Formats: sequence, C-alpha cells, structure tokens
Amino acid sequence: MAEVSPDDVLEEVRQSRRYRHLTPSFILRVAGPHAARARRLTDAVKETKRHLHQVYGAYVGDLDVAPVIARLEAAQVEGPAAVRTACREAMAEHVSMRERLPLLDRFYADVLAVTGPPGVVVDLACGLGSLALPWLGLPSGAQYHAFDVDRRFVDVGLAVLRATGMGGGAALWDIVAQPLTFAADVAFLLKAIPCLEQQEKGAARRLLGQVRARHVVVSYPTRSLGGAGKGMVAHYRAVMASLVEGQPWSATELPLAGELVFVVTKHDA
Repeated sequence: MAEVSPDDVLEEVRQSRRYRHLTPSFILRVAGPHAARARRLTDAVKETKRHLHQVYGAYVGDLDVAPVIARLEAAQVEGPAAVRTACREAMAEHVSMRERLPLLDRFYADVLAVTGPPGVVVDLACGLGSLALPWLGLPSGAQYHAFDVDRRFVDVGLAVLRATGMGGGAALWDIVAQPLTFAADVAFLLKAIPCLEQQEKGAARRLLGQVRARHVVVSYPTRSLGGAGKGMVAHYRAVMASLVEGQPWSATELPLAGELVFVVTKHDA
C-alpha cells in the first residue's frame, strides 16, 4: 500500500473554498498525522478538513473580505472619521469583533494604562483585530504588525494600515509552528489561546515564552460559539493562573465586561 503524502493532502485541501486562504504550513501541520494513518488520500483529506473545522473553520466560517477592503479604500479618500466608521461597520458584521464594540472606547486605553505607550505592537493570530486600529491610540511614529494563518485577515490588515496611514505591516504566519522573532513592546493574543491549544497542547505557554515583548495582552471569550457562558470566566482565570505559574511573569486582569482580558508582563524580558 502506497503511503499518503501530506503534500498531496495539502493540494486537495487547498482546492476547498473554505481553506484555500490558509498558509500551507498550517494545513501541513494538521494534515501530517492524518496522512500517516490513512489508507487512502480521500480519507486523509476528509479527516484533515474535519480537524481544520474543529480548530479553525468553526471560528471563522465563510468570510468574504472583499467588501470590507472596498469600504476601507473608499473611506481612505474621505478621511479618518470615515475610516473609523468603515472599521466599526465591518466589526459589527463579525461575531467575535461585534462583542468588542461596546468596549472599544476603553479597551485599548485600559491596556495601555498598564503597558505604557508602545512603539511597536504585534497582533498574533490577529483575525479581524486590525479593524480596531483607529481606537488603539498609538503614539506618532508607532508601528503595528499583524500576523495570521489566513490570507483574508492579512489582506484586511494591510487595507487598514493603508487607510489609517499607520506604519507597520501584515503577513501570513503560523505562530504555533514557527516562533516569531519580531521584537515588540506589546503583543496582542486576543481570543486565540483556546484555538491554539486545540491545535497543539501546551502551545499557549510555549508561545508566551517565545514572544519577544515585555507585555502580552491575552483575552478569552466569556461565551461559547453557541452563546453559553456558564463557568467560562472561572475556567479561563484558572487557565491563566496555570500559564504564569512558575514563570517570571505576572498577569493583570482588566475589569472589562464581555471579554476576560489579562496583561501578562514578562519580568525577564
């Protein structure tokens, strides 16, 4: 029996409308174990897609970013107020970002009150987080860099940077497989840790240690995709306590309703 090649699985999965935007390294990382166990290519492709849905697709769904980018390009011509409106409207159309809308006016202000004004910010597993850039309150000359495994989020990040005139960039990056050596003052890891832990147990603590930033802003959802919230705050507080236990790090919880937010300060950085 011929072995199933992960590269063949990658080529098949990338034909999918849902997963064609993902960086190949991410698909290969998920496909590897399924290719090793499968008797047939079709079985490996099926199991890889199922796994991708569990650890990624369920959180993203079918996302068309072309209208968002077009809206940002039009707003850029009109000016900063129009850009803020375009960003807010785009966030309102996405469940995870919509939950943050009521917090926007104080979310980043509360974060920067702990971290101080950063010169360089990195947004890891950024999703549509770049849409909140007009509210980040970065000082003049600061840079914002966004990273994600999904090309659509990278394209939105680049569009936001163009529309706001902020320095920085956005790029495809699988932060679980490839440590980010980019140095920053503050790193954001918002609502990403549960997903990363599903991909690889222990990924969160390893990633926190590898990130080259003194402050890492970590957040957790307070409700599931289905809307249930019972016990989630207590659970994620315990998760955060376990992540910093035994490390030269401290975690400051911010009193923000609707999202459990911590600023992890790395005292060895």
